[in-house]
Amino acid sequence: MNNSDRVVIAGAGPVGLVSAMCLANEGIPVLVLEMGDQLPIDLRASTFHPPTLDMLDKFGITSKLIEAGLTAPTWQYRDRESGERAEFDLGLISDRTAHPYRVQCEQHKMTRMILSELESNDLVEVQFSTKVTDVGQDSDFVYLTIERNGEKNKIKGKYVIAADGANSAIRQSLNLGFEGVTYPEWFVQATTPFEFRDYIPNLSLINYVSDSNEWFVLLRVVGNWRCLFPSREGEKQEDAISEDSLQKRINGILERNEKYHLTHKTIYRIHQRVATTYNVGKIFLAGDSAHLNNPLGGMGMNGGIHDAVNLTEKLTKVWKKTADDSLFDLYTKQRQPVAVESVQAQAERNRQLLNERDRETRLARFKEMQSTANNQSKARSFLLKSSMIESLEKAARIQ
Repeated sequence: MNNSDRVVIAGAGPVGLVSAMCLANEGIPVLVLEMGDQLPIDLRASTFHPPTLDMLDKFGITSKLIEAGLTAPTWQYRDRESGERAEFDLGLISDRTAHPYRVQCEQHKMTRMILSELESNDLVEVQFSTKVTDVGQDSDFVYLTIERNGEKNKIKGKYVIAADGANSAIRQSLNLGFEGVTYPEWFVQATTPFEFRDYIPNLSLINYVSDSNEWFVLLRVVGNWRCLFPSREGEKQEDAISEDSLQKRINGILERNEKYHLTHKTIYRIHQRVATTYNVGKIFLAGDSAHLNNPLGGMGMNGGIHDAVNLTEKLTKVWKKTADDSLFDLYTKQRQPVAVESVQAQAERNRQLLNERDRETRLARFKEMQSTANNQSKARSFLLKSSMIESLEKAARIQ
């Protein structure tokens, strides 16, 4: 096999490695280039939605996620002042998915599972400490400029998947627009082994809590709770992430005055952005390089994995000559509207619901959410949207 007869993937995050796994499973050679010296160990995404679990099941990854994580058949919206909750049961959509639950498992665990599988596959090569800085293409190949150990070299491949994140060098090299907004607030996340369920009755593994003063999110992963807060107006980044500030905010959840052990803390900006197109010739954007959304709802990583599966299905058909290159336009047509109309819209609705400060308006919206949760038909419709099943089915109808 010619060394250029391969698909080059920039980025060894969830999207890049799922893409590599899908292609290798179809007998297609893959080179994965990761700018870090190893897979990152962080606490970014941790929620896997039902259709994502369905997609990963054929590769044996879903059972490993379930074993390494926590299964969440329900999740909640809570009103902090009244103590009331609206609980959604994913069992209502068991006829549309083989996995009617979310799995709480940190993304770095999944990437290591996939890398472990790929390391024994002769069709896959993974290079760390390798950054893609520029791309070009002709009718036959894509040409990449890469930087490794301070040296620049040129390589080529039949196709390139840019899974190189929000600051994608490949997207920038293509001069593609990345329209949208950056929100004024930061999101602050602190992780603690403190067991909130000992103090908050009937707490789910996934909880979105509204309040007149300050919303927060509580997500359970194995051994820890992840606490997510918005930064306060006018607050400096270093103050928001300080030990003193985080201790006060976690104490505020239970109105206690204790010192919590923090195992991890981070702060990040929130964006809603979508690239003008996801495909340019033989180069494709997937995941954060193609779209960004706020994390309320856990749709970012899931949407990126859905990109990877959709794209690699089309790339496989073209590679095996059962379709021509025109099929690639369908990738953008199917996946781009999902990012704008479904994923970002749902994430923004979640943000607005939690951000509402007017007590009467907030309680009215919360009562509406309770009404939805308590009505089986309405709850089912809501869950099909929030679990991303509806958007996937809608995209599949676009031809």
